[in-house]
Amino acid sequence: MTDDKKKFAKQIVHEAEVTRQHARYKIPAKVEIDGKIYVLDNWSLGGFAIKNAPKEFCEKINRKAKMLFKFDTFETVVDNLSVEFSCKGKVPEGNIFPILGAKFHNLDDSQISILNQIISSYINGDIITQEDILYAATRNITYQKKEEKKVDRKKTDKLLVMIYTGVFLVFLFVGYIAYYRTFVVETVNGYVDANMTVVRAPYLSYITFTKPYHIHDNVERNETIAIAKFIDGSMLPILSPVSGTIYKINVMEHQFRDTGEPIMTILNEDASCYINAKVLHKYLKKLKVGYIGEVRTSDDRLFDARIIKIIPAQELDQDKVKIIQNIYNQARNYDTILLQPLEHIDASLLDTSVSVTIDTFWQ
Repeated sequence: MTDDKKKFAKQIVHEAEVTRQHARYKIPAKVEIDGKIYVLDNWSLGGFAIKNAPKEFCEKINRKAKMLFKFDTFETVVDNLSVEFSCKGKVPEGNIFPILGAKFHNLDDSQISILNQIISSYINGDIITQEDILYAATRNITYQKKEEKKVDRKKTDKLLVMIYTGVFLVFLFVGYIAYYRTFVVETVNGYVDANMTVVRAPYLSYITFTKPYHIHDNVERNETIAIAKFIDGSMLPILSPVSGTIYKINVMEHQFRDTGEPIMTILNEDASCYINAKVLHKYLKKLKVGYIGEVRTSDDRLFDARIIKIIPAQELDQDKVKIIQNIYNQARNYDTILLQPLEHIDASLLDTSVSVTIDTFWQ
């Protein structure tokens, strides 16, 4: 080791101390500023002194620089250095300063490590290799720790509640559909009915009423309500077979009627309304007399009614032996159920369309 290097070695106790003392060294180096290269007189971790600096450096004292080091087999550059020139009290000789000082600002860990490595190797008389520079540049690099995403517990709980609620609602819906298809029976057609008697023409005749009748008028049993005048001039009184109120007058005064055609429809005295409804034949086995269903009218009135009779579709042989064919024969895939309302309903609902829902599970 030369005498100069020994002299410099005494100045260095520890790298941290070097940083604080800013000892200056005559280590060969150059600096590039604004694309031009200048020779350094000396430098340290605190700054450098540049030879033959143009006086323009004092016009803008804050500049960017890069230090250039040439070794035996390679060159090293310490880039992106922020420097501030110290021009107070300095007088240039012509257009240049023989020596102009500058100090570093905010050296990062990598820059400090490289400069320290060069200084230490120079003082110890070691040959600097590329590996030394690479090690110095990387040993103080600290990688930013990935921030762990903090889980917002409240949002997570809210999301879980929404998921569980959605799953619950789906199961509830599926369960409801399964329950409805298994236990609930709905009618496809229904109406309010009651016991009525139809008074008919006895023969080909003209009908003349004994007095002006109106709907809701009362008639008594065996009361003469009309006279049938036959074509040959003879006449026959037409008597009411029951007591009750007139529901419908089916003929006009002096109108001609064929045998068996309706003249008047009478709602039997003390007749109570009931529900006449049709259900698909596949549901017949689910229903029994005594089951209670919910009846809904066309204007959304609700009341309960009990099944009092179940009438299967007419069997084929019974259909064939009828004396008079009924043009309103029931479809083969529908059965009839009759339901008695649990509470009295007004006769004004007669002939009103209704729907019936029967939950067989709770019967």
